[in-house]
Amino acid sequence: MKYNSINFFSYLIYLLPLSLVTGPLIPEITILVCNIFFLIKTLGEKDYSYFKNSFFKLFLVFWLLFNLSTIFSDAILYSLKYSLSYLRFGIFVLAINYLIDKNNKFIQHFYYFLFGTIIFILLDSYFQFLFSYNILGFERPTNYIVSGFFNDEEILGTYLMRLSPLLISLYFFLSDEQRLKFNSYLIYIAIIFPMIFLSGQRTPFFLSTIFLVSSLILLNIDKKKILSLIFSLTIIFTNIFIDKKVYDGIGTGYKNRMITDIIYNQKLISAEQKKEIEKYKYIQFIFLSPGHNSLWLTAIELFKKKKIFGHGPNTFRKKCSILSEKPQFSCSTHPHNYLFQIFSEMGFISGLIYLLVYFYIILSVLKYYLNFKKTGEIKNFYIVKIFLLSSILVNFAPLTPSANFFNNHQNILIFLPIGFLIHFLNKSKND
Repeated sequence: MKYNSINFFSYLIYLLPLSLVTGPLIPEITILVCNIFFLIKTLGEKDYSYFKNSFFKLFLVFWLLFNLSTIFSDAILYSLKYSLSYLRFGIFVLAINYLIDKNNKFIQHFYYFLFGTIIFILLDSYFQFLFSYNILGFERPTNYIVSGFFNDEEILGTYLMRLSPLLISLYFFLSDEQRLKFNSYLIYIAIIFPMIFLSGQRTPFFLSTIFLVSSLILLNIDKKKILSLIFSLTIIFTNIFIDKKVYDGIGTGYKNRMITDIIYNQKLISAEQKKEIEKYKYIQFIFLSPGHNSLWLTAIELFKKKKIFGHGPNTFRKKCSILSEKPQFSCSTHPHNYLFQIFSEMGFISGLIYLLVYFYIILSVLKYYLNFKKTGEIKNFYIVKIFLLSSILVNFAPLTPSANFFNNHQNILIFLPIGFLIHFLNKSKND
């Protein structure tokens, strides 16, 4: 059998969602070899068209700003490895777009692999929820957290939240003959959404709730969706109602973790923090807890010291210790919010572009939604683009807690759907 490099590298991408469960090494190797393959093929064929799309031009602007921030950093060598290497995610998006163009079965096969991977992870996660350990013997971290194959990392909810819009969008893209028998969107409502809740991760659950409500408005509610939603809410509210433990300051069950904990935390904001927050009246409403308050106030204080280009990518951990001596501030590896991290580490210019792009995507979603409603019929191309753009809005939500902006695992989950989005945007232009 003749070796087909396109098929080989396609399979590497098909297996990427599953490899993310194993840790950062295999996904990083996958991205590296796929990027090298893409560069060899396109540069060897002198096909520079993939580098001329709007996404990559904008990505290069961000990347150059990251490196410019590094130059003005006090920790140049440390920051440089994060700013330089970030380019791999932009090339990764182009590599996916290239494989979709060269392999006419890529989207169909990727959907099958992604669907199977998510179902496999869900089965294992529900097994852990019911029996307190998964098929590998990993125990539940607590009685209000399900982690499944991710074990101590506790990122199951994030994983499902970031991949769900991609799964649903590809389902609507595929023709009736190509679709699996099971409706991915109904599975999302009935099984994926409640597992995001059962994972105990609050931010993914609340973002998923917004995504679910928005998608129901887009697609209209029918009998099957109502039944799926009832099933989902039954799982969620049952676990809330059976939590009878008295709240003692920490979450001890789903009610305490997802509801009481958030309300209670507002009472713990110190006088020093309240005094500091009053200086920033336009952002008071997004402060969630004493821990988030102190980290975000630290980020603001760091931003004030170097406003234009920031302190350098991923340097929050190195700079925050100076401020953490004061009670209203604290220190961590990152400020737990993309917006605050970008402003404090990369400065005002990067932060402004981030916000402008985010609002532009909101306007694009609204435009596609209005076009969709105007036609009065289901046009899958509109739905696909709305869901993929929505995945960016969910992944880069500026007013919610988040992981480190430079976390490898998070960035792979974020940029994977963008590769498909670029393909569909280009296709709609050509059509």
